[in-house]
Amino acid sequence: MAEQKKSNPMLQVALRKHIDGDLQAAEHLYREIIQADPGDAQAKHYLGYLLQQSGRLQDAFDQLTAAIAIDERHAEWHFNLGIVLSRQAQVAAAIDAFTKAIAIDPDRYFYWTNLGAAFESNQEWVRAEQCYKAAGSLDPNCPDAFYLLSALYLKQERFEEARHCNYRGIVTEPAGSKPKLVLGQALYELGRVDEAISLFENWLAEEPDNPVATHLLAAYRGQQVPARCSSQYVEQTFDAFANSFESVLGRLKYCGPQLVQDHLATLDLPASSLSILDLGCGTGMVGEVMKPYARELVGVDLSQAMLDRSAEKQVYSQLHRSDITEFMLTSGEHYDLIACMDTFVYLGRLDEVLALIYQKLRAGGMLLFSTEKLLGITGSDYRLNISGRYSHHPDYLAMLLGNTGFRLQRMSDVPIRKESGCEIAGQFICASRVE
Repeated sequence: MAEQKKSNPMLQVALRKHIDGDLQAAEHLYREIIQADPGDAQAKHYLGYLLQQSGRLQDAFDQLTAAIAIDERHAEWHFNLGIVLSRQAQVAAAIDAFTKAIAIDPDRYFYWTNLGAAFESNQEWVRAEQCYKAAGSLDPNCPDAFYLLSALYLKQERFEEARHCNYRGIVTEPAGSKPKLVLGQALYELGRVDEAISLFENWLAEEPDNPVATHLLAAYRGQQVPARCSSQYVEQTFDAFANSFESVLGRLKYCGPQLVQDHLATLDLPASSLSILDLGCGTGMVGEVMKPYARELVGVDLSQAMLDRSAEKQVYSQLHRSDITEFMLTSGEHYDLIACMDTFVYLGRLDEVLALIYQKLRAGGMLLFSTEKLLGITGSDYRLNISGRYSHHPDYLAMLLGNTGFRLQRMSDVPIRKESGCEIAGQFICASRVE
């Protein structure tokens, strides 16, 4: 093994240029040094690192392997070679390079996460898990390993472990980097209930009239649960959500529009034949799939920002900014189809709204809606979850629909969306007015 040469002044200048982002000047200096002394391993390593940064991977590989051939004692050099090999999809060689780096310096968090990622890309799940756990042990306050573990567990359909690791990642993020509602849910799910409640109490102390803090604190305390979300809560939540709404729901695999589209396709409906009301229309995602069947399509939502996005699509013949119950109380129109997808999750008690919908449907008219499913609890009609949304028991829905006068035609269990990578159990319901 060669002795490391003392670095020369030109190398220090090159490193400064490199650090300052003047890569062209740094590269020129590194190459000058190597030309003058082909045995300068440091210059070869730093040139290889620069070339990797610039995406010139084969040249980077040549310089890094040459540096290591001269002096193999540096963990960082093996690690940087591993990065190049990973980017070249040479997984086995990358694993070897990362392993050598760890053998020299086992206390570098990111050496372990990168080795884990290489094992994972090679479908060596157990070894990947061991590496991520080692990284988490080295630095329990760094979220990366927890997120990597969460993603790995999702691939293996180990959903509870995935959710747990995702929450651990959230709570180790720097203060203020996550929304309070996200942090509160993570704390609660990790059993740190008092901390979660304190978080919302402090939020409400800072903003006494904040409807989101008020609503979520009620959910977390589990006392005096409101029968529905306040209009202010819904409006503020979705106004803030409007610009990213569809991209976020895409990532969450929200299936509401597809459920409606698939159901309507089974009914052999004439085109442009129905008067349709879309309650909680949002940005018009469900409206788009109902449009071919509509001679009239009316959208109602509390969020003006959502309605603005919906208006851009020119799907609806009318758009109304209103609470859905208030709209039905004041509107004199009647409809052949009323859709209420992913909207009842913001209502607990449904007797009033279902009675109003029944009155607004023509004889033979159809109601389509979705809920989150209340699981494993008997004797409860609905529950306010720490997400701020409600879930409903299927027996409650069936009883209420029957008491209101509906004929239940379909109640299907569906994964309505994903949360923290895990499916949220839901229900898709079709009922009709039989008069």
